[in-house]
Amino acid sequence: MRALVISDTHFGAWTGRDLLREEFFLERLAPALDGVDELIFLGDLFDFLFGAVDEAVDAADGLLRLIAEKLAGKRLVFLAGNHGHHLVHRDEEDRPEARLAARPPSTGNGTPGPAFFREFLQRRLPGLEVEIAYPTYRCGAVLCTHGHYLDPHARLTGSRGDRLLTHTLWAIAAGGPEQPTCIEDYESITTLLTEWLYIAAQMPHGTHAQQNVFRAAQRAGRVGSALSAPTRGAKRLIAELRDRGVGEAAEVLPSEEHFDAVVREEAARQAREQPAGGVAPARPLYPEPTVIARSDPSEHALEAFAPVVAHLGWGQGVEQIVFAHTHQPLACVRASRDSRVRYWNTGCWIYEPDLSSRQAYARYLRYAWPGTAVVIDSDESEPRLLELLADLNPLAGGPGLPPAP
Repeated sequence: MRALVISDTHFGAWTGRDLLREEFFLERLAPALDGVDELIFLGDLFDFLFGAVDEAVDAADGLLRLIAEKLAGKRLVFLAGNHGHHLVHRDEEDRPEARLAARPPSTGNGTPGPAFFREFLQRRLPGLEVEIAYPTYRCGAVLCTHGHYLDPHARLTGSRGDRLLTHTLWAIAAGGPEQPTCIEDYESITTLLTEWLYIAAQMPHGTHAQQNVFRAAQRAGRVGSALSAPTRGAKRLIAELRDRGVGEAAEVLPSEEHFDAVVREEAARQAREQPAGGVAPARPLYPEPTVIARSDPSEHALEAFAPVVAHLGWGQGVEQIVFAHTHQPLACVRASRDSRVRYWNTGCWIYEPDLSSRQAYARYLRYAWPGTAVVIDSDESEPRLLELLADLNPLAGGPGLPPAP
């Protein structure tokens, strides 16, 4: 039995470049599908929070065709992530409506996910067996889950406003300051935030409005950061010294020329995708996919995810867990020295570089370079991380991603 686990393609999102809508990247993924008995899609196939549904579905056309071609007679398992969480919420809405109308819920057999979505997948993937699971799926001895439940436990490294908003949302969802401890708690905070964003994104001109709001917040953040100029100056000096190998070990940084070229290319790409009258920023920035920044050290994700595993008992009888959500690929790591559970993270297939500085960009290249997947093979002792775009990573001497078509 051999399964391939991928996640976080984020089709249709304005928050980055959804790579698998492009033929170049589909060709990179295709060989990994050879010999696979089961494809596990571990969440955020579509981005319904930062993209319109029609656009997201259209963008996924190439990947769905590739899956139908490669996996005829095989099996697809789909799990929702937070950016596709509306599918889970719609299923929950259907149940009380069905009771009021004195009819069976549309799912009929009690499995998660509305019937229309299962029918959509079966229509687009003829010849494949389709299963919808949530929030977890067992593949042999390996537990798979998207991982968005880690957000309430994540170390909040953003602005004071971001921290206040997150704490406020959690207090509303949970009814108090206590940490989440059960599925209902985690689903409360997830639904509260995702449904707001889903409604906004599906409104006429909704994604354009989201971009305007985000850029206004960026401008406000820059004004606020200007007040801490002495602190920022000291940090900049430390970064420059580290750059030259003074003090702590020098970071490996891409050249200034390469960094400037990436900034220009991303600004040009955003300008091409702007609605009429829109203006792309000179240095594009993207919303973070989670409370944990893409350029944060990856151990922050494990620190936040370990309490979820403990509270929900997911580590009982399981020593290998594959998760996603943070866009940071991982292979066989532990949350602590005494933990018997080892973790893998599938990473992502959306390009959303942190271009706030050359140091931040280097950390993005180190921790969140896209184009990864995980193989679960019953003939192997543990899952295996595939880095299908590693040769393009500038930190490894690669040229970076080819320009968007």
